[in-house]
Amino acid sequence: MDVGLFINKIGMEHVESGMNCQDYGFVGEDSSYICDGCSAGKHSEVGAKLFCHLKQTTSYDIEKIFHMLCGIVGEKGSWKQDFLSFTILQMTETAEDFVVNYCGDGYIILQDIEGNIIFEELTDGEYPKYYIYNYIDQEKLRHYKEGVDFSQKSFSKKTYTKVGIASDGLRFILRADDGLKQEFIDYLQSGKEMRTKLFINRNHKIFRDDITIIF
Repeated sequence: MDVGLFINKIGMEHVESGMNCQDYGFVGEDSSYICDGCSAGKHSEVGAKLFCHLKQTTSYDIEKIFHMLCGIVGEKGSWKQDFLSFTILQMTETAEDFVVNYCGDGYIILQDIEGNIIFEELTDGEYPKYYIYNYIDQEKLRHYKEGVDFSQKSFSKKTYTKVGIASDGLRFILRADDGLKQEFIDYLQSGKEMRTKLFINRNHKIFRDDITIIF
């Protein structure tokens, strides 16, 4: 898959508190993935990275990967939540459409045929969906006792020339003043990865949460 930007940066609040970056992602031949670990999960970055590693290096489907991950971290529900509570975003390009499958929070970045950049937020509200809930005894869960599944959005190439995905750390720059927000959009439009990374470095205080962008 051909992308212009792949950015994975730790958020300022994680730097200040000594936490690891809980985002991870990769660009594969057919699909791109972003996983965002839950801050309440003590080691959720481990699950996010392991999921991406297995998805990138094997032909396993998501069910098999989660069965393997549960075997690695153990069957105790609290262990699964600590290590495997992460959101998943996937973007695939077909001949006619860009298709985004997602389970949990994040953003879709759209560039229309006139070059305009549009951000579409994906949110479950106060309680994001984590696919690991399907592998935890429902009596141990407060929310999503009925299980969770992926949602899907499709975007026609007749309307959009480019579609990307991002973790929900993107929200802080979208709330910044108009000048900084527009500067960030200009870097996205340019497709220049290093300049976009340098912009984030210069404005790291704004990017309080981890951010991963594939665009």
